Amino acid sequence: MVEMMRKGFFLLAVLVAVGAAEASAQEVTARIAGLEGNAEYMEMLREEASLQAREDSVTMVVNRVRRQLRDDPAQRAVYSAEILRCEEQLFSIRTERGRLTDRINTVEQDWVLANLDLSSPSTTTAGRAAGTPLPDSLQTADLVHNAYFREQLPQADYRALLSAQRRERTAFDLAAACAANYEAIEELKISYDTITAETPAAVLYERYRTLQSLNRSLCDSLQRVWGAVYDNKNYAYAYVLDRLGRDDLLAKTEEQLAGVRQQMASERGRYYADELTDYLLQKRALVDVETELAGALGLTAARDSLARAAAGLRIVDYRLPKLFIEERMFLEYEPIGFVTPAKYNASHHIPEVKVYERGTIYRILLGTYTNRTNGGYLFKGAYPLGYEKVEGKYAYYAGGYRTLDEARAAQEQMKKKGFRRPEIVVWNDGERTNLADAAEQGNAPMFRVEIGGLDGFPEELRAAVQAVAGESEISRAGRHFIVGPLADKAVADKVAEAVMQQNASLEVKIAEIVE
Repeated sequence: MVEMMRKGFFLLAVLVAVGAAEASAQEVTARIAGLEGNAEYMEMLREEASLQAREDSVTMVVNRVRRQLRDDPAQRAVYSAEILRCEEQLFSIRTERGRLTDRINTVEQDWVLANLDLSSPSTTTAGRAAGTPLPDSLQTADLVHNAYFREQLPQADYRALLSAQRRERTAFDLAAACAANYEAIEELKISYDTITAETPAAVLYERYRTLQSLNRSLCDSLQRVWGAVYDNKNYAYAYVLDRLGRDDLLAKTEEQLAGVRQQMASERGRYYADELTDYLLQKRALVDVETELAGALGLTAARDSLARAAAGLRIVDYRLPKLFIEERMFLEYEPIGFVTPAKYNASHHIPEVKVYERGTIYRILLGTYTNRTNGGYLFKGAYPLGYEKVEGKYAYYAGGYRTLDEARAAQEQMKKKGFRRPEIVVWNDGERTNLADAAEQGNAPMFRVEIGGLDGFPEELRAAVQAVAGESEISRAGRHFIVGPLADKAVADKVAEAVMQQNASLEVKIAEIVE
């Protein structure tokens, strides 16, 4: 079965190669009249078409393997590995294509600027009323490269407009890469939620953290790049509409952009990444503005191209559901029980207590002895038991609890059973603390949750935090909000999880408070 799947993947890889070869052989047309004779430019266009074909083919492979995964979930490991491999290939293709697009746009911009002549009216528009169509031979499907903008905009503003046009592809690639990583996280979550072994789970979780960190960087870059594109283009278009005397279109544009701002505000924090949501909403609005502007200028080629782009944007939606993977600690919690005869004896030894590298667990210290014992009767039939060698002596523990409140209840239970001084010991990420000793020394561990990336603390987030931490104080310190102090590390972990479930893009850190 596995061998058949490998052959299937091989055939799909062949299809990818064939698609790329066909694309490289196809004819391409210069996007700007006058560059047809630039051999390097035309070769880059052919290479771009080839990369687009490769991207489309790999996307086809991913979609097909996803269907196979749904039809045959028993082979999840094989299919998931292939999907991840393909997504890495997609990321590589998109990165290469983004760099190539930047080079193409640079050649086009340099050509336009080299042929920029603001000293005299252009014969392409001289004597032509605004809105009268240009002859097809003088038009380009790329709106900003049409002659009208060269003539009507100040030179510095036209340079800024061309730069915005060039960087728009970068913004598109950043958004696409973030969405592709989101799909990879979805696949990881399926595998992570069902895996039963700690070591492979840790590998998957680390990959999730890497993808989340990468997406945070991509979103920051998208916000910066797209913000500059959006502002520069809207300024240039408003300037042109004002020069045209089209107050009607200018008012309509301002109304559209105001509506987008309101929609962005209403959807803040509802989806996976605000930056992706903002990009989608603003991009749709900007293309609508550009389509109307092209029509007003009689640029039919650009108008038709933009209409197709608008149709494509209607089937794309970057308003992705929030996605968060809660780290699984694989801790074995078990309350204390009693049995007669004792569970542990000379043939069934008390095991060494397990110390976990990650997570929090509370146990009840029953006693410390100079010599090791296997006599479960000493502990009145209590189980589960475990021992640890501490400073040359043997400490014996019972139970395993998730929270401090559970451990305190178990401590009272043991007192009622006749244990004279049961004490609570906690392990936080492998570090042991006896709470009784720490309290006597005045340094019992306390924790706080630090939350960064917020201008204010939304009521929805406040409710989620208080559902876990009760009325714990929420304060602000510089650029961070602080929840705490908290006496229970497990509660701090739950607060951090609640915050990430509300908004996975926030920076969340648990810190131990040191006096």
